[in-house]
Amino acid sequence: MPTKTCRELSKVCGVHQTANMASVGTTALTPSHYGRGPVLCSGPVMGGCDECKEEDQFRQPRLFHLDSYERCLVPRDGLYCVGTFRLSADKPNAAYNFIKEYSSDPQNFDRTLVHRGYCLSSRCPSKESNTTLRFERCIEQHALSSGLRASLESSSCKKHEDLRVKELGMDIPQRILLGVVAVLLFMNLVGTLYDLVMSGEGKSKLLTSWSIRSNWARLLATHEDGDPRLTALGPVQGIRVLLLTLVMMTHAAELQHKIHLYNPEYYERILQHPITMLIRNGSALTQIFIVISNFLFAYSLLLYSKSRQLGLAQLPLCILHRLARITPVHLLVVGFAATWWRHLGDGPQWAMIVGAESETCRKKFWTHALFLHNAFYADEYCLLPTWFLAVDLQLYIAAAVLTLYLMQKKKRQIPILAALFLLSCVMNFGLAYINEWKSLLYIMVPENVRLTFRGIPSFSQFYTAPWGSLPAALLGLLSAHVHFDMQEQGYKITKHKWFVWLFHMTVPLHMAWILAGNAVLAHTTRVATAAYVAIERPSFAILASMTLLGIANNVDDWFRRALSWRGWAIIGRMSLSIMMLHWVVNVHLLGIHRTLTVASVPSIAGDMLSTMFVTTVLALPLTLLVESPIQRSFTALLT
Repeated sequence: MPTKTCRELSKVCGVHQTANMASVGTTALTPSHYGRGPVLCSGPVMGGCDECKEEDQFRQPRLFHLDSYERCLVPRDGLYCVGTFRLSADKPNAAYNFIKEYSSDPQNFDRTLVHRGYCLSSRCPSKESNTTLRFERCIEQHALSSGLRASLESSSCKKHEDLRVKELGMDIPQRILLGVVAVLLFMNLVGTLYDLVMSGEGKSKLLTSWSIRSNWARLLATHEDGDPRLTALGPVQGIRVLLLTLVMMTHAAELQHKIHLYNPEYYERILQHPITMLIRNGSALTQIFIVISNFLFAYSLLLYSKSRQLGLAQLPLCILHRLARITPVHLLVVGFAATWWRHLGDGPQWAMIVGAESETCRKKFWTHALFLHNAFYADEYCLLPTWFLAVDLQLYIAAAVLTLYLMQKKKRQIPILAALFLLSCVMNFGLAYINEWKSLLYIMVPENVRLTFRGIPSFSQFYTAPWGSLPAALLGLLSAHVHFDMQEQGYKITKHKWFVWLFHMTVPLHMAWILAGNAVLAHTTRVATAAYVAIERPSFAILASMTLLGIANNVDDWFRRALSWRGWAIIGRMSLSIMMLHWVVNVHLLGIHRTLTVASVPSIAGDMLSTMFVTTVLALPLTLLVESPIQRSFTALLT
């Protein structure tokens, strides 16, 4: 919104607060109607005006409100409804004009939408059978000034009898999930008993794969007696844990946008603070996962190729190995979200937050089973972080084809991969320019975050699409080939001070690149935004490659020593389960909130820490009882 003086802004609103209150007529505006809304001239939100006085403030209808849920549903006629309403005006209206103008600033929430949880039975008693009409009239009566109208866009209602304990009927998907869980538990019981009876000397690798004791030992193992070239990459587990922590922190802040907040203006202001660039421009850090995944895959194949001839004939086995690694945990968690999740909580926000996502998971389950959920119903998200698994598998297949093909040629592997990396960056620039895609830096604004970027092509067509992460995948392959070739030739890159210095600077350079987003935001032309799309993720990928090469070549510094702690390796082995579960846990903990949440750094930190603790506790049995035994069983069947 253009910068305006206090006097000009007062004209936009029509009159001062006192006059505006009088214009409402007989409808009294209490604090419950007009909450702590944005101040008319409040510095960073409206462009700045330090001279404004209290009487010059204009308070908009509260964006969120919740009546007492439990108290409402105690009476037999209790009716509680939560809904989202679109505001409008029948004729020119100063208040509505201000709301529209305020909402036109992308840094603000869309204030033409208001979100209410009302006890209709006590707030608006009526014999009206049409709940929608009754809800709309109640909002207009209790929350809006004269001349404003509200039309219901989405709602969920509960009656007194809905709180009674009822016999829960199970549908077919729920029965299937229970059956799968029962089979998994039975297999773990059999495998553990076999291992105990045989005192760890059992000859059946398949049965031993299902031993909880055996899998626990593998989880805690250091593997120091393995291939030293792979052992040197141990600190990579520390990087995974660090990145997972950053992801959970970001998601904790993002998910708070979806719940009913007491002070939503907090996010309107805080996202404009330069320090929040660590979140707004840090999403590309996920590309480090892509680089690591493809580096480890290609490097392992290259080491294996020294003792066996490899080619495209091994492609099906590579794909099956990857599927055995990620499919069981992925489908089990998505299956839980699609079936039983909605029945494990309650509250005024439960149906709108957990229930809605659970329904999406049920609708999209088949796309998750095929790892195509980023291609079908791309604007509807079931467990948002799972987009990474789809992209990871899609790029894994492409990487496997390319790596196995280049192994057959055994010539110009590094130049070909380098050329493909550059071409992928150019391709993304062209696609971004044609489709007007923008980096998350430009589109991470409050309303987009609240809607999980639904309807934003830059998110569904680039951010969660495989071509968006293709440069990182190619760079992972390229780094693995470079490292392998240097080892084969006995070349010591650590003899170059510039490389050692660059490794020491990778962490500061990551931070500097993220904070540089404050300067990048000033450039909004089509060419500039497309160029940033083309270089943002590859830049992080290049820094990640430098970090990997430094770790693999045993460059010593404080960062490598910190990442080498044994505990990171244990948590890192649970990274898939943690990644899959943390979104469910965080959404669940927020969905059971019964009152408005005060947005603040402590509340975000509290959500993150509680999510991390609960997620880690749940990830342990998921890893021991599902991921590890199924992966080991697959290996046992091949030997």
